[in-house]
Amino acid sequence: MSVERIDKKAIAKSFGKAACHYDSVAHFQCWVGDQLLTKIPARSAKTIVDLGCGTGFYMPELQSRFPEASVYGLDLSEDMVRFARDSRSNTSLNWLVGDAESLPFQTGSVDVIFSSLSIQWCGNLQALFLEISRVLSKDGVFVFSSLVDGSLSELKQAWSAVDDQQHVNAFAQKQDYQQAITGTGLAISTLDVEEKVLRYQRVKDLTQELKTLGAHNMTSHRPSKMTGKSRIRKFLSAYETFRQEDGLLPASYQVLWGVVREAELVKIT
Repeated sequence: MSVERIDKKAIAKSFGKAACHYDSVAHFQCWVGDQLLTKIPARSAKTIVDLGCGTGFYMPELQSRFPEASVYGLDLSEDMVRFARDSRSNTSLNWLVGDAESLPFQTGSVDVIFSSLSIQWCGNLQALFLEISRVLSKDGVFVFSSLVDGSLSELKQAWSAVDDQQHVNAFAQKQDYQQAITGTGLAISTLDVEEKVLRYQRVKDLTQELKTLGAHNMTSHRPSKMTGKSRIRKFLSAYETFRQEDGLLPASYQVLWGVVREAELVKIT
């Protein structure tokens, strides 16, 4: 599955608009980020990058773990970076606006790149991993989480009962990440998928959360017109078929955990 259809301008605008409310509803994102922190290998580092830093939530923790390092937060959204910079009191943190597929760092200059639920918004995974390979130091490591195909499957299926338009973000598959890493000078230490199912009282609770996060449909083929009330009722009815015995509605996410390093540093077992 290609991720080429993602509209980066829409992404930057949407997340920038959501910045001031993002952390208040980012419960799933915090769970993923907390898990990802545990996957950072113990090591020394001079330069750390939080790629797709969003509100900068994990920047203080990264600085605490690597007190001697220069820590950079980079995000595609200028408004998000501005909010992060203004809301984090640690003046030693560094903030940059930039694209993950064209990183503003010198070759071989970064020791650890941490990226939680960000790179699913990249349009070209091979370009992303080529850039990661370029900027990582000789013994550098890239620790990331992403979403892959199958995420929000209930939402997608419910909309498919209404029409054939693309109402839900498209995500790449695990093998797309494997292929993108191949030939970049990087090797995979970890690349695993874990399902995380969230539960809601109402479909509106899910869709409102996605909207507040700025993570609603941002593909270039998203519907351009308002959805009529009759179609919304049909969508809600279709989602109701997923209601479980506990009375709640599921929303499934397929979380990809990845750790990649320089190829020569990975032992084959």
